[in-house]
Amino acid sequence: MNLRNSISRLVSEEVFYKAVLIMLVGLPVVELITEILVNYTDALIPSFFQPQIISLFGILGTFLTILYLLTLPREKRKLRLADIFYFTLLFFMVISAVFSLNPGVYSGGYPFYCEHPLHFLAYYWLYFAGTLIDKKQYRKNILFAFTGVALLEGVFAFFQTYDIELSYSLYYHVERTAYGLTQNSNFYGGMCVIFVSAVSGMYIFADNIVDAKIKEYGLLAVASFLFYTLLGSRARLAWIGIIGLIIFYFISLFVMYRKAEDKAVIKAAVRRALILLGAFAAVFGIAFFFTDYISEVMVRSYWEFANGDIEKMGTDRIYNWKMGLSNVPANWLTGVGLDNYRYVFISAPDYMEGMYLQDKAHNEYIHILVTQGVPSLINYLTLLILTASRTVKNIIKENAPEKRALAWIFLGIFIAYCAQALFNSSVNYVVIYFWLVIGLLAPRNVIKVNKSSN
Repeated sequence: MNLRNSISRLVSEEVFYKAVLIMLVGLPVVELITEILVNYTDALIPSFFQPQIISLFGILGTFLTILYLLTLPREKRKLRLADIFYFTLLFFMVISAVFSLNPGVYSGGYPFYCEHPLHFLAYYWLYFAGTLIDKKQYRKNILFAFTGVALLEGVFAFFQTYDIELSYSLYYHVERTAYGLTQNSNFYGGMCVIFVSAVSGMYIFADNIVDAKIKEYGLLAVASFLFYTLLGSRARLAWIGIIGLIIFYFISLFVMYRKAEDKAVIKAAVRRALILLGAFAAVFGIAFFFTDYISEVMVRSYWEFANGDIEKMGTDRIYNWKMGLSNVPANWLTGVGLDNYRYVFISAPDYMEGMYLQDKAHNEYIHILVTQGVPSLINYLTLLILTASRTVKNIIKENAPEKRALAWIFLGIFIAYCAQALFNSSVNYVVIYFWLVIGLLAPRNVIKVNKSSN
């Protein structure tokens, strides 16, 4: 009995929550230390420890998840949707890796860009852990952790817009461009979409998140600052994410205002949403008149359009997608191989060394379709659709203001990330936050309608 109690404590909600926090906060802190050390030794490079830490949590997290499922009391052994998706995600990942047309190679073998099986174990563990974390304070603390990480990344991103770097960019860097600790401005843009969405939601629903006006104003300042660094990334995909976030809040606040019995509660959120939108507009104006963040993006987009070659649009994204999709009919069941997108280029009959190729589709949905197959994409899209639809229902049904606000905030992050994923790549240092959010939107405790209020 004592052994059973010890195991139960080992796989409790609190343990999953603390493990998640250690991973999410620990990664950027380790990267910060690494970049400092890079200046004093040639034995290290930026991002050196990131894939290793994520792999370690993939192993440990999977162990905790299996232990949790095996030690559940009989009366609680009810198969839930989260359990089904956890195993289907694992199944399609393993099948795609086993039947890869280029076995054992992930993103061309680049250790700091690829997503190998241990990374996927970490993603799916974060998803499962999110479904277990139901306490309001734990969920709030995760949002505060997001804010802390965002500030850490954002401070370095801000200085990078003035070409002041802690070490150097490992992958891709343009002068006066923000990349934070991610080593790529596009990656930072995608990460910043998550963080701007999180802090914006916290400000909009500040009544339920913070207990003092000074903290509320602080959230507005942080959201505005992060939005500035987002523009500084020059990543057009980040614009798509923020546009998705704005549309989401416009529609959802409008719908909830019409449905709410106590409209004063929604009015406060609407007022803060309009203030936030005004702050974003002011930051956009500052960036437009005093930097080249906006003009450079507009000129680049114009010349891609004026070039007349559709395949060149989006920095060759159309051509990239076309090459990937052309391989789907022949490999529709298991794909060309887990994170093995470059195979569609190197396997082309006319390919020669030195020709254009990509390791990622720069569209997460096409990437999954091409590398893991049609069934895997259907499984993933089903997970996303069910997560979003059930969260909307939960927000409408939930009578507790704090729980509703938290679900609303996480749904905003979810929508914004899904929007930018149409043009971005999944990379482990960024996508870990998204997988946790998917889980947080699918709590194991079912929200029931309060019939007395009907």
